[in-house]
Amino acid sequence: MKIAYCIGNIHNSGGIERVISIKANYLVDKGYEVHIVVIYPSSQKPFFNFDSRIKFHYLNLDFEKDRGLKKHINFKKNKKIFLQTIGNLFQEVKPDIAISTFCKYSKYIFELNDGSKKIIERHFAKYKRAQYYSKLDNYFLGRIITYLYRKTDYDIGKNFDRFIVLTNEDRESWGNNLPNLEVIENPLTILPKNHASLENKIVISLGRLNQQKQFDHLIEIWNTIVQKHPDWKLLLYGNGEKKRELEEMIDRLNLNSNIELHPATSDISSVLLNSSIYAMTSKYEGFPLTLIESMVHGVPPVSYTCKCGPKEIIHDEVDGLLVPFNDKEIFAQKLSYLIENETIRKQMGKAASENILRYSQDIIMQKWMNLFQRLVES
Repeated sequence: MKIAYCIGNIHNSGGIERVISIKANYLVDKGYEVHIVVIYPSSQKPFFNFDSRIKFHYLNLDFEKDRGLKKHINFKKNKKIFLQTIGNLFQEVKPDIAISTFCKYSKYIFELNDGSKKIIERHFAKYKRAQYYSKLDNYFLGRIITYLYRKTDYDIGKNFDRFIVLTNEDRESWGNNLPNLEVIENPLTILPKNHASLENKIVISLGRLNQQKQFDHLIEIWNTIVQKHPDWKLLLYGNGEKKRELEEMIDRLNLNSNIELHPATSDISSVLLNSSIYAMTSKYEGFPLTLIESMVHGVPPVSYTCKCGPKEIIHDEVDGLLVPFNDKEIFAQKLSYLIENETIRKQMGKAASENILRYSQDIIMQKWMNLFQRLVES
């Protein structure tokens, strides 16, 4: 069976790229023919490892970023160019399944009449960048407003054979307007042989240095933590546009000896095995890979209850701690609790390493392979 993933870029160190690498490597190892179609040009190699049997196709479409009316006109022109280009490629490759990662242009591959079954997978929750809209779902009029806000996404999603989201929480937020909606979670990217000892005085967080991850919250929280626990360190790993701003914040708060800011690393296991607590202060998620990676290494998490993922992944006070969204004071309290209670920390870490195995690659990828088979037989 031939599977074609369509993505904007593949060279970044983000969660989408990591998930695609895991799924593509797994599928090609199971005998699938896997193609990855990259829309935009790049001089960089992929950050994550891909099996040599995977076939890459670079469309090298360098679309301009215009604004206003010109932006709208150019989008229509660029969309037409994209569909012609990828359509020609699909005529050669003849994929059985074509998968859009919901990027700007790939989400229109449903318009191609090439014979492949079309899947669109959304790697973020419905309310990406608009957390306040989620509260409106509690009211009838609010649900109408949120539907209109996301109407374009509804109109796109309904045209695919399957629309995949990552959590039950997110599926419920889309309502009953999309009968093709299905939940398939992200798989664990790592299955370590060892678990963290949880005896090192290190709290860790990983992710892109951007607005979504809200590392500024974590730095502010850590400014409170060091007053009681000056011998503990916070280690942040990531790349992104907020790096300079975060460095300046660390300098301003005189936390250079208490916080270390490192580049993104592909050696996730080493840094997690050396840590004792995982901290996540995201504004929103889809299904946070770094969270489940920390837990499979036996590192208990403390996380905001952002949409979507943490409330389904973490069993509060069993294998981690949940904090009301954006409540930095309670976050500091719960982080201090795990710092001060090594026995509880180790109990939660053990439970985390066991409970999180429900997202193993074999379990999650079997869901994907079952879906592929159902679609090609339909």
